[in-house]
Amino acid sequence: DADFYGISATSSVSRWIYEIAKYLKENTAGKIVAGGAHPTSMTRQTLEDTVVDYIIRGDGEEPMYQLVSGVDLDKIPGLCYWKDGKIVEKERHYHKNLDELPFPTRLDINKYHRYIGEETALHLITLRGCPYNCSFCDKTSVGRGVRFSSVENVMAEIDSINRQHGLRCFVICDEIFPLKKKRTQQFCEEFKKRNLKWRCWCRADLINEESLEMMKDAGLVSIQIGIESGDDGVLKSLNKSSTYEINKNALLTCKKIGMPIRCNLMFGNPGETKETLDNTIKLIEEAQPEEWTLSILVPVPGSDMWINPEKYGLIFDKTMARRNHYLMTNRWADSGVGDIWTSLKGVSNEELKSNLEYFVKELERVCPRDSVQDNVQHIHIDKVRIMGN
Repeated sequence: DADFYGISATSSVSRWIYEIAKYLKENTAGKIVAGGAHPTSMTRQTLEDTVVDYIIRGDGEEPMYQLVSGVDLDKIPGLCYWKDGKIVEKERHYHKNLDELPFPTRLDINKYHRYIGEETALHLITLRGCPYNCSFCDKTSVGRGVRFSSVENVMAEIDSINRQHGLRCFVICDEIFPLKKKRTQQFCEEFKKRNLKWRCWCRADLINEESLEMMKDAGLVSIQIGIESGDDGVLKSLNKSSTYEINKNALLTCKKIGMPIRCNLMFGNPGETKETLDNTIKLIEEAQPEEWTLSILVPVPGSDMWINPEKYGLIFDKTMARRNHYLMTNRWADSGVGDIWTSLKGVSNEELKSNLEYFVKELERVCPRDSVQDNVQHIHIDKVRIMGN
């Protein structure tokens, strides 16, 4: 019996916007608001294909507050809706001062399934946005300009969590946590005072021995790095601003100081051949990361690959994706690596599947994995579906 219902979704789970909104419209009188990555990138389609009343593009806290407070719709930033048979589509809203926002409510700690050792770990976000331009990534919902929460504000949130739940373990889900050296140093000083354990995400070109030692001393227990590929040509096509040597140096630096690595890899990239895959296999064999995960490349709505697939030699059916509620954008799916629904120009899907089988077999041979942090990524090649384009 609420007045408003909010639904947030990425593209891979956007079908729930359709399903939940339909159910709510049939059973309640409340207004339905959609937000998150998918509605932000695919605003017009979401309004056309679902029964939601409003979409908030970008950061949702302030626009949602204004909406439920009765502010005139035309004055609410980022709010999109139908008006007189036409869609009012506004620019994305990005909140500049993150310290003004309240801490998120964590309702049931027992439903969190991230761990450090045997201890429950909660997610933290200390910044929004990313200054890089990887061609496979959609940053329209978080923005390209980076906005930082202050160290003081984040520590107040951590202290609040500790008082309420007695937890000292955290997964920092920033796109790239150690973007600013001085800020990272300030965080490390506060983390060490509180005897926290944490892990974070980073880029290979930001890894250096001095910063890693500092973070390790402050309780960092593992670091996740988006390596994607070990081939310079493929990395260039992904606009990663990285190279084989940069990736190798980052991984070996982590090994040198004893920092466990979670290494993210992608398959099905533009310009990929069996030879480029061999370069990635060589990198993993040399570096021996503690963990590696693999996903099949997915052009997600809002990314440059989605907008300009021909530039990358990619072939996929956007109409099919829309018709199937973008289910194929799931990077993991039942196979553990996703499905093949994007073809590479000049490469058959059957050849892609054969290369994937070879890639997984060789990776598991040169660098066997015991575990992948919270859950083992079981790769089931036989469950990889080749979807028509």
